[in-house]
Amino acid sequence: MPIQLLPPRLANQIAAGEVVERPASVVKELVENSLDAGASKIEIDIEKGGHKRIRLRDNGCGIDKQELELALSRHATSKISTLDDLEQILSLGFRGEALASISSVSRLTLTSKPASQAQAWQAHCEGREMAVKLNPVAHPDGTTIDVADLFYNTPARRKFLRAEKTEFQHIDDVIRRIALSHPEVTFILRHNDKVMRRFLAVDKTDFAARIAAVAGQKFVRNAVYCHSEYHGITLEAWLGNEHVLRSSTDCQFSFVNGRGMRDKLILHAIRQAYESAWGTVEQPAFVVYLTVPPSDVDVNVHPAKHEVRFQQSRLVHDFISKTVADALQPQSDYASAGAAESPVTHDYIRPLSSIPDAPAASRTPRMSPPQHGAGHSAGPRGGMSSPSRQVSDRQSQTNYQQLMTPTGDTLQTPSSSRSALTISPSSRLYARDQQVILLQVHDLARPWLTETLSGASTSQPLLMPVSITASQVTDTTLRALAEVNLAVDRVAGKIRLQQVPAGTRHWPWLAWFSALVDAEVASRADIIAALAKVVSEQDDAVMTAVWQWFDAQAVADQWEWITEFGKVRTAETVCAFMEQDNG
Repeated sequence: MPIQLLPPRLANQIAAGEVVERPASVVKELVENSLDAGASKIEIDIEKGGHKRIRLRDNGCGIDKQELELALSRHATSKISTLDDLEQILSLGFRGEALASISSVSRLTLTSKPASQAQAWQAHCEGREMAVKLNPVAHPDGTTIDVADLFYNTPARRKFLRAEKTEFQHIDDVIRRIALSHPEVTFILRHNDKVMRRFLAVDKTDFAARIAAVAGQKFVRNAVYCHSEYHGITLEAWLGNEHVLRSSTDCQFSFVNGRGMRDKLILHAIRQAYESAWGTVEQPAFVVYLTVPPSDVDVNVHPAKHEVRFQQSRLVHDFISKTVADALQPQSDYASAGAAESPVTHDYIRPLSSIPDAPAASRTPRMSPPQHGAGHSAGPRGGMSSPSRQVSDRQSQTNYQQLMTPTGDTLQTPSSSRSALTISPSSRLYARDQQVILLQVHDLARPWLTETLSGASTSQPLLMPVSITASQVTDTTLRALAEVNLAVDRVAGKIRLQQVPAGTRHWPWLAWFSALVDAEVASRADIIAALAKVVSEQDDAVMTAVWQWFDAQAVADQWEWITEFGKVRTAETVCAFMEQDNG
């Protein structure tokens, strides 16, 4: 097939594939043109969900007779004329292809009368070349566009239209979104001759009144208002609280320079802010107005102009996220109780393997190792160096062979085998003379938790709050958690852990928090008992932390320190345990 120019109608129908997705797309384009024409009242009549007819009437400036033919031509517009205009777009429409595309897939009639013109004129396209015909009619100042039989000549597109109710829902959503961005304009939407929406004009600065009309009084009553400016960017928002959470996104509205958007960057920033403040929640409700310099945003990146491209996308994202997150900071009494200490000045960023050092005064006397004897080197904390701190592979292998060689009722072990033999992440063997002691993590869990929680006098926020579903959690449990610096609040029918004791952010709080709630803890002792049951169940990092804490306390000759928590075993018992553990 040779290269040839496409007929005007076919070219416009191809363009219509991008511009006209469904009846709601037609309504959006027509309403935006009316707003650009300065209309203060727009009436939209829909028949059969837009399948049969879409008729819009406005009181805008109208179109002169000599420009009516151009209005239905492709790439004809009064919005821009130079490249500089394209970089400073303030109008809603600017490509000049909407009317031409719509008229190529429907029976479109355009009637208009400027105030300076005595006679109204009507235009419509016919034939393969889409020639425009004009005829005089009676019409008030303004414009009426009648779109009948959408996709009548493109049956492949028509069969993809949904049911009448579904298509009208999309049209209704378009009108609600546009009404939110233009409170100074009256919108009347009818469906099959029945008025479905009537948004009366309010003062241009009174967004709250229009929001109440569109989203409902309940949303406005349960919304947090915020306003922030930074480097020429302005954010004004109404952010719904937990009482207006929804299962769908039908109450999420965002606007950039007065243009309705479903931009991924904006939605991600808002969603991230909600999750950082509340944890994982259902769909939040919000109305957000973002104003940026026109030169810093490109609105010509999406066929339907649903998305934009920001010149400083990272700055815009972080500005939105921080502003929204600051406005949503929880006011829970329990969260406040957990964080009621004086302002924290230390750095929260710690290595994952670090263990918070408890103040010396907070340790119980039995936790402090006695004075060491001669011949032993001092450890890093002023006590003796740990017997298991530096054990070579060769020494461990020797210990294992000798521990596995029983002679009589006890094990013959050399005097040098005071080092621990690690059997598994949760178990160690200690040998001295003819005694072997099995020491396990759960034996150390209670004293470790007691000292660690007592040593953490402040709390720190989790990077991602932990939320669980709990039918009933008593105030007694919440108060007990707050006493150990666990900041907990209720959000949208869920219990959320917001802050934890300083230095413990890397603990497996998802599993541990569930255990605490299930145990219905009522005191610090209950909390320690509940956590002690799950310390050795899942997380190797926690078990490593327990051993590091133990090594920092124990000394080579403090056999009493080891025997206080471990159990003396016979050779046969040790062999059986090791075989079972290795098996």
